[in-house]
Amino acid sequence: MLSQAEHTALYGLPDFDDFQRAEFFAFTEVERAVADRRKWPVERLHCLLQLGYFKAKHAFFNFDESDIPAEDIEFLLKRYFPGDMVALRPLRRSERYAQRAEIAELFRYRIWSEADRPALLEKASLLAKRDVTPTFILIEVLAFLKAQKIVRPGYTTLQTIISNVLVAERERLAQLIEKSLDAGTRAALRDLLVREDTVSELAALKQDAKHFGYQMMVAERQKHATLAPLHKVAKAILPQLGISQQNTTYYASLVHYYTIFDLRRMAAGQCHLYLLCYAWQRHRQINDNLVDAFCHGMAQIERETKETAEEAYAKAQEKRQREAPRVGRVLLLYVDEAVDDAMPFGEVRKRAFAIMPKDDLLTAGNRLCERSDSQIELRWRAVDRMAGRFKRNLRPLVTPIDFSAEAAGSPWQAALSWIRCLQPPAAARAASTCRSSGRYHTRATANAPSRL
Repeated sequence: MLSQAEHTALYGLPDFDDFQRAEFFAFTEVERAVADRRKWPVERLHCLLQLGYFKAKHAFFNFDESDIPAEDIEFLLKRYFPGDMVALRPLRRSERYAQRAEIAELFRYRIWSEADRPALLEKASLLAKRDVTPTFILIEVLAFLKAQKIVRPGYTTLQTIISNVLVAERERLAQLIEKSLDAGTRAALRDLLVREDTVSELAALKQDAKHFGYQMMVAERQKHATLAPLHKVAKAILPQLGISQQNTTYYASLVHYYTIFDLRRMAAGQCHLYLLCYAWQRHRQINDNLVDAFCHGMAQIERETKETAEEAYAKAQEKRQREAPRVGRVLLLYVDEAVDDAMPFGEVRKRAFAIMPKDDLLTAGNRLCERSDSQIELRWRAVDRMAGRFKRNLRPLVTPIDFSAEAAGSPWQAALSWIRCLQPPAAARAASTCRSSGRYHTRATANAPSRL
């Protein structure tokens, strides 16, 4: 349950530096009186050590001379036994327990007894619903004992209590899970483990998408469809278990920790718990992946259409600027005093075509007669030219997901509903089976054109 370092930190003798030694081995008159009531110097030395160590860790220790740092003994002998030669040796059992009782009473603590076990079991059971990590439960139990001013029992006692609590919690969850699952869900959970073509279906679900490419997103949508019915079941069952988000995440992580072979050999209730937690978490993650892929695709298309529209607008402006001086010179022919009114129009046209070729003049004239395209119009045309990419790459990403909007009658929500109606019947049925219960708030972007 604890590493060697953690066990030493919690249950090992204090390792004082010089400052801590001076702090914890400085005793009040009342504390000194507890030691002074001892009959022999060795008993007083033991009592002073226990007093200092109790102030540091609120625990009692069984020790002999080889366990105690020489600096601690030297400090106490120099300060409280000047000139005396006192050797540390084991105490009688009755004296050891008498010292513990007096020290505990002095600091208003009480020694652990079996009468405290039910309260500690109840506390540990509540903690297990919050986090089943044994180390977490142990640390919280020790904090509970300190708050109740109970001298903590031995490590083995706490280890047994926590182990029993974890077994009881596992059995409680397994029973609730098995009572809540129907035959269809059991079969779906078994199918995750028994498919043996190249890899099991569960192994395929564990594989993360490496990019937002088309084939990778097709695989993500297939995982989404596989997990959707299990996610729906998990969403209904998990709140009834009374466990925290932390525990749900932990149980889901065990699907990665155990192999497929290990999961098959587990008790059904335990295996189903892990798989349901995994389905709940993994479905939400894939939901996020699909939304992120959609946002990435939209941002990419918006960037490309904006660049295309700006480039077309800049070219049109540049062309107008090049044409403007020659068009101006052609127009000036009509007010040129050197051109006689009796001059044939054909001669005037020749002069005009000399300034600007006929085709160029015709094109420029037609352009002047028409309203010039604005940047937004050019951008929408670029968007329309990308309709194939919307249909192929973006539309399939949002159709499996159930979105919600904060504002009633959201146009985006209406657009998404309309998109689903555009699918062929078979595709629509497939999408309806893989819709997630995850909910996202849609927001319209003011200057971001969209063709879904």
